[in-house]
Formats: sequence, C-alpha cells, structure tokens
Amino acid sequence: MPDGTDYKKLDTHDSWDDTDRKITQMGYLGWRPRFLECLNKPAIFTTVFAISNFFMVMSYGILSMILPTLESVFNLNSKQTGVILMANDISGTVAALVIANYCSARKTRWIGMGMFIVVIATIIPASTTLFAEYPQPRNHTGATNPTLTLEKESYGVCNETNGSENGVDESEGYAVRNHKYYWMFVFGALLQGFGAAPPGIAGATYMDEIFTQKQFGIAISLLYVVSFIGYPVSMLTGAVFLQYYVTLDPPEGVTFQSKEWVGAWWMGMFFPAIAVFILSFFVMLYPRQMPAAKKVLKDKIRRGITTVLEKKEELGRSLKEITVDMIPAFKRVMKNKALSCLIVGDIFLFLQVGAYSFYPKIYALIFRLDSKQVGSILGITNIVGFGVGLIAGGLFMRWKEWHPKRLQLIYSILTLAATPFALGMLLYCPANTYAGVDISYSEILDSSQMRDPTLIGECNADCACTTAFYQPVCDGNLTYFSPCHAGCMDVELYDEKVTSYSNCTCTESRAAKPGNCGGECTSTLWLSLAITTVSTAITFAGFAPHSVVYQRIVSETDRTTAQGLRQCLTRILGTLPSPIIFGYILDSNCIVWRTNSNGDQGNCWIYDVDKFMTWFMVVQIILRIMTVIFYFLCWWLFPENCVVPEEKNQMKLSKFVNENDSKKENGGEDCDSAENSANL
Repeated sequence: MPDGTDYKKLDTHDSWDDTDRKITQMGYLGWRPRFLECLNKPAIFTTVFAISNFFMVMSYGILSMILPTLESVFNLNSKQTGVILMANDISGTVAALVIANYCSARKTRWIGMGMFIVVIATIIPASTTLFAEYPQPRNHTGATNPTLTLEKESYGVCNETNGSENGVDESEGYAVRNHKYYWMFVFGALLQGFGAAPPGIAGATYMDEIFTQKQFGIAISLLYVVSFIGYPVSMLTGAVFLQYYVTLDPPEGVTFQSKEWVGAWWMGMFFPAIAVFILSFFVMLYPRQMPAAKKVLKDKIRRGITTVLEKKEELGRSLKEITVDMIPAFKRVMKNKALSCLIVGDIFLFLQVGAYSFYPKIYALIFRLDSKQVGSILGITNIVGFGVGLIAGGLFMRWKEWHPKRLQLIYSILTLAATPFALGMLLYCPANTYAGVDISYSEILDSSQMRDPTLIGECNADCACTTAFYQPVCDGNLTYFSPCHAGCMDVELYDEKVTSYSNCTCTESRAAKPGNCGGECTSTLWLSLAITTVSTAITFAGFAPHSVVYQRIVSETDRTTAQGLRQCLTRILGTLPSPIIFGYILDSNCIVWRTNSNGDQGNCWIYDVDKFMTWFMVVQIILRIMTVIFYFLCWWLFPENCVVPEEKNQMKLSKFVNENDSKKENGGEDCDSAENSANL
C-alpha cells in the first residue's frame, strides 16, 4: 500500500492497541510496572474518577453553603458573590475553547492536570482565613466601658453608655478591612473554571471509549450519582463546619448564638482539596487507551460509528495536527443543526443552574432556618433527588440499547414533566413583619407622634445600634432587627445560651426572645421540599440519556470538540450571566442593607420575600419552557440513521467490512450534515 499501512490487519482488531505499549499500559513516561495492570480496568477507572468528581463537586458546592458567611465577613453583596461565580465560567469558557481538541489524544493526563489546578484554585481563597480579621466582643477591643459584663456586651443588647459616633463601633469595621481579599476569591474562581474544564470535556468521552452503549448508560449514571451527591454532602459538611469557630478557638464568651460568631467556612474547602490532590496523580496513571477499549471499538465499527483508522489517527495526532484541525473541527460541529438546538437548550438549562448557588440562602430566608438546618435539610433531600433520578436513568439505559434520537425524545419529555414540580418553591412561610421596617415604633407603642418606619426611633435612639450584625428577636408578634433595636437592656442566659431579653423599651411587652417570629412552619417546608425533590429526580433521570446523545450526535473524532463547544457556550451564555441575574433579583428586593463603619453599603440583611419569590419563579419558569422547546427541536432535527460520514481514508477499509455493515454505512445519514428526517 502507498502509505505502508496494513489496513486489513488493522480491521481484524488484533493489533491496534499493541503497536505502542505506552498507549495501553498504566504509568508515567517510561515507568510502566506490570503490577499496575490489575487496576487498568474500566470499572476501577470509573470508581476513581467518580470519587474525584465527588470531591471536586464538594469544593464547588461548599461555596453556596458558606455564601452568607462570606458576605458578612468580607462585606460582599449578592452581585459581588455573583461575580465570583461568574469568574469560574469566564475561565472555563476560554479553557473549553483552547483544550477541546487537545484533550482527544491524552485524556487522562488532561483530566489529572485539571484536577491539580482545581486544588490550587481551592486553596487560594481558603488561605484568606490566615489574614482576615474576625469580630471580637467590644470589651475585648478597647471598649470605653469595661464595667459592662461580657454577656451583656457580647449579645448585642442596648448600651446607652457605650455609643460611638454615628452609632458604629470601630471594632465592627473588620468586614470593610477584609474586603480587599475579595479578589483572591475571584482569582481562585478563575483558576477553578480552568481546572474543571478538562475533566468535564474528556471524562465522559474517555468512558465512552471503554464501555459499550448499554454499559456506558449505567456507568455514566453511577458517575453522576457519586459526583452530584458531592453537592448535598457539601451542604451537610458545611453545616457541621460552621458550628466550629473560624479559628477553632473562639474568644472568651463567644458562642454559636453570639453575634460575633463566624463559622469555620474554610474547612469545607480545604479537606476536599486534599482528596482531589491525591487522586489527581492516580488518574494520570491511566493510559491513553485501555486494553478493554478493543471490544468497544469492534462494536462501534460493526455499527458504523467509527473505524480503526479513525481511532488510530485520533490517538496519534501531533500537537501541530491538532492545532491545524481545530478551526475546521469547530466548523463541522457548528453546522450540525440538531447539536445546535441541543446546546441552546442546555444554555437555558444552565441559566437556571446559577440559582442553585443561592438556594441555601433562599431556603434560610423563606423558611427561617439557620445554617445547620439548611445544610441538613437540603443535603438529605438533594441526595434523594439526585440519587433516585440518576439510578433510574442508568437502569433505563441498561434495559435496552436505545437509538440516540429516541433518547433525546425521552429526555425532552422528562424535562417537560419536571417543570410543574418546580413551582413547589412557591410554598413558603409567611413573611415576617419587621418593627422599624413594615411598621413604625410609634405605632407599636401607640405614640401620638406618627412617623414613617425606620430602624432607629425614639425608643432606641440612645442605644448606639448598628446594622453591622443581624440578630433578630421576637416580642411575640413583631420581629426586631436585633435586641439593641428592640431597646432591650438585659439578657437572660441558661447554660451559656440566650433564653430571653428583658427591659426592652421598643416592645409592647417589654420583653423579647431570640429568633424570628412565626416558627419554622414545618409542614409547609416538607411539602415544598417533597415537590421540588420530585422535580429534581425527574430531571436527573434524563442525564444518562443526555450524555449518550452528546456522544452520538457527532462523529467519533468530533466528540471532544462538541463537548468543548458545549462547555464554552453554556458557560458564556448560561452559567456566566446566571449568578448575576439571580444576584440582581435578590439585591433589587432588599429592604435593609448593612451599613459599614465608613458609611458605605454592605450586604443585605432583610428582603421583601413575596416580591423576590414572585420574580424568582417567573424567571425560572420562562427558562424551563425555553429549554423544553429547544430539546424537542433537537429531537425533531436528529437524523434517523446516524452514522459517521464516509471519509476518504475510510474508503480503503470498505472492502474488509462485511456486506451488511457496508449497506448500513452507505445508507446511513451523516451525523454532521443530515437534515430533518422522518419522525419516530
């Protein structure tokens, strides 16, 4: 043959992976010991990769759990936390464009390097805890009245003799001084987005090469089950870590109920990073192509999805060849109409995903929960929703070998079916009525002098109250911003926990208890969670079919390119603007802002819950409807008989393919250029 390649030998599938042992054996460079081959199996790789994803998702998910703490400690508003989340997507978009083609040959190396970058990206923001200032009881920071007891000063009651100019104590300016570390969180998010791109692009593609389609369905489902469970587990662990003081040694007299309490937010970022660091080296041990991939390749050749020559060219391309083919590859996949509709549908889906980062904050707001309760409740319900949905999807894929077009129809129907259940979030506790916000103190005290609601009134004007800390108390009917704003002079403790406040000049009963009014409305909470958990389970049941569709909607060599294009567009048009959109919805419905010691506006403390939830659900439902529309369009445009295009270099192989496969290949439609075909 002119090029010296024995195509007949290649087509017997006997030596495609034997030409270079470096391609199939585990190890680094020239070190490829035999004992590692017992680990060179698809199931073991999937287990390692799934555990790696679990810890990476934990490092992402913990951010949503600690957002309220970060906003308080670093003086951030919802828009600024949205910028942190957006930075992740900016770098992820650039990374997806650059490395999509390069990942195709050495997938495991890219995955491992990406994991290592994620570790660095997680450690950078976590390290700010070494430099940040944290609040101290004022009589530990040079207060002018040392005769006050620690208990009275620490628990935020009215202090008529310890006011400072503008009612702000200098010790409460710690958050303003910490704000300079905000950019370390942004930089960490930029690195994290870059590091997360290779596992996201190359992981599923590598698994598609080592599992048959039936096996791939259950394998990808198990991968998603383990990975996505990392998100609710991060909420559970975050809730636990926040019960420890940030320095692990709280100042004297500061307890979990004290206004100066700051949970150990950094621990939830640090421990997953250690696990990912160790696993990154293990993942990089895996070869370019597993020995088990031979059987999968035979099956793909039989079904006309790829050829031996195409696979060898994919594995053997040089960096120069990959670079030259980058633009043509993107052009090929962008001409695929079905793929374009699928990606647009995913863009609208990922626009919704940005709201998930705010879910712990939203649930704490609408159901009056603390950080421990939010983490536990959302963690458990998300594990159920993710787990049931993903396992059901995997078993469905295991049942039979589905045509990709039918899988897209099934996924579209599941997405439509999940939409009404998303309305479960409209069931929430009645909003609190706040003294000084919804009703004036003069109305509460039946004063003849009526004034518009304001947090500072005649009854607490001499208390030196600030909005630096939010510490709600209830007099039985109304919620007050803090015991200081309620005018409470004394605090009663039992076992170092606040039981009540007394001698309150702004309350009708002259007393108050810690916490919001109204209780937790438990029945409404669990009904809302049950409905939204059903929505989660139905949605995630379609993830395994969705993954298979992405692997079959383009030719074999264009899979990583398609994944890269998907990540790029869904990030830049979906997850990138999403946190900004929902952060804006939150902030635009703020009623009471934090006022810093320099007079600047900080984070929001009290929201108009009814108005916020209305806008939140309107935006969510619109995005879901658009997602469903484009998913159905993808199904409509999906070619009925999707096989790879007949390339010139494959013509040499045609005489070695059996007659039936040859007919299928000649009669099939081109995945990248097929127009609308007959409906199912």
